[in-house]
Amino acid sequence: MTTYWFPKAKLAQFIGERGGRSIYLPIGPEALGRLRPEKAGAAVEALAGARTGQSPKSLFFPTAESVGHYGPAAGAATAVEAPPVTLVGLRACELRALAYLDQVLLEGDFQDPTYAARRDALTVVSVDCADCRETCFCTLVGGAPYAAEGYDVNLTPIEGGFVADVATEKGRAWVEGLAEASAEQLAARDALREAMTERVRAQNAEFSPVAAESPPDLPNDDAEAWQAYAADCVECAACTNGCPTCHCFYLYDQAVGPEDFERVRTWDSCLLGSYHRMAGTGANVKPTPRPRLRSRLANRVLHKFSYSPQQYGLLGCVGCGRCIEGCLGAIDIRKAVQELSQ
Repeated sequence: MTTYWFPKAKLAQFIGERGGRSIYLPIGPEALGRLRPEKAGAAVEALAGARTGQSPKSLFFPTAESVGHYGPAAGAATAVEAPPVTLVGLRACELRALAYLDQVLLEGDFQDPTYAARRDALTVVSVDCADCRETCFCTLVGGAPYAAEGYDVNLTPIEGGFVADVATEKGRAWVEGLAEASAEQLAARDALREAMTERVRAQNAEFSPVAAESPPDLPNDDAEAWQAYAADCVECAACTNGCPTCHCFYLYDQAVGPEDFERVRTWDSCLLGSYHRMAGTGANVKPTPRPRLRSRLANRVLHKFSYSPQQYGLLGCVGCGRCIEGCLGAIDIRKAVQELSQ
């Protein structure tokens, strides 16, 4: 793989010229947004910061979308709007999350056509971490603060610009006309990667690492041990909404005309009391499979660290730490896994 040198000013000019082509990238420490060409310089500077608080998941798995019609228009294909989008600034943890969602939504007996269309239209420009948040823990779950695969172009921020690795034809246009990176620039990239890996490891030294090959032995989802953490949960769903791998959804129908109806898919959360609630009444009807909050909280953690390794051979957690940041009850998933593992 040839590696190139992208001066900071040239990268700002490059993405600024393409501002009308649906480029999304960090617009601050918390959010991703569509590029305004006049803000390209500031956006490039932001790439050297820590990952954003907002997950990029909503760009290819929207919070709400129509998935079908019935009535006179029954059988009509639902239009999938999937214009070309370039997403700049994904971190290694988010690339792992994309790989996880690809396996869940694109492989097996059923594929999600709307997700597939958006993924096909996506160009991914990832960025190695030159900073991190206190809640980042990618090294505990087999990751690292730099990308190894899953990108079209990967940028490493060093003094004066970015070292650029190209992995696909989609990414080739990003390096046209650039000079190859020098040995000194490659050494600076390697030094940054080593330093950031050590930094993330050091801030997670009190916690035990886990892997899909040897997932933690956690109690079942109705064990009393989960109550210590459920007592702090307020069912706000911030953890699942911020998580880049959570993909549960809810379907409902709504009228769009006198005789026309559509089915809408929205994000759902396994923490909510309404999750998987079933219709019906009577003594033998179970309105919800997990009436206790502790069971719902346990299910979320077990899905990440037990069920996903069994089903997909992958951990469902990529160590981004957003669930810890967003939790109103200050629940730390690292601590829960360590303390409850048998």
